[in-house]
Amino acid sequence: AAKRRKRKPKRVVTVDCKKRITSCKGTHGDVVLFFIHGVGGSLDIWKEQLEFFSKLGYEVVAPDLAGHGCSSAPPVAAAYTFYALAEDMRAVFKRYAKKRNILIGHSYGVSFCTFLAHEYPELVHKVIMINGGGPTALEPSLCSIFNLPPCVLHCLSPCLAWSFLKAGFARQGAKEKQLLKEGNAFNVSSFVLRATMSGQYWPEGDELYHAELAVPVLLVHGMHDKFVPIEEDQRMAEILLIAFLKVIDEGSHMVMLECPDTVNTLLHEFVLWEPD
Repeated sequence: AAKRRKRKPKRVVTVDCKKRITSCKGTHGDVVLFFIHGVGGSLDIWKEQLEFFSKLGYEVVAPDLAGHGCSSAPPVAAAYTFYALAEDMRAVFKRYAKKRNILIGHSYGVSFCTFLAHEYPELVHKVIMINGGGPTALEPSLCSIFNLPPCVLHCLSPCLAWSFLKAGFARQGAKEKQLLKEGNAFNVSSFVLRATMSGQYWPEGDELYHAELAVPVLLVHGMHDKFVPIEEDQRMAEILLIAFLKVIDEGSHMVMLECPDTVNTLLHEFVLWEPD
């Protein structure tokens, strides 16, 4: 028995309700790590984290939001409201959840992690928020470029992609462009982008809502993030009951792509950490 080789985790790709979900079975029987991306992203932005944790024997689950990555794109705007996407994430969570579940979200994905932690306090063990912003209720901006008609947004897509590269990375070299391409980020239709941005209405998600979270939370912030000011994550750390804020000096909004080793180390340490 001592000489028996450990069985390598088996990678399984499951299509559930026309949503793409990557699930990797692990050797930690009661632990599942859920990775949720933000607007314009896909599960591919978690490539380094999925490989890192699956090699350590953890079960990882990473869905593509509706209209993102390889998930289906319903032609109705109602499919991309916060509540519709939250119900999608609820379905994924209920299917794969085990005894100890750790939620990892990036940007808009942090809101869905907060929602699930609030809905299932007995199942969510820890939460990791990466560049998620402050504990404020979500409300779409009335003066946003994303309110333009989809046909206009389609024509502006090259400019939007360039703007995302400039704001999402600390540097804008060939490496960052390749990371953006490999991460399949900002590669959604103009209709999905407009509907998702316009559907960010979640009045319940205010400071009081976040203050009610009793689970330990790790906040990771890229110092050069131009989308989320560090003051917002600092405020989030103040509001949460048990929170740790880690700032990565070399990173920006897409810090998991820019500094994967640093992010993986921080995440792993927090996964292993247990409160006294």
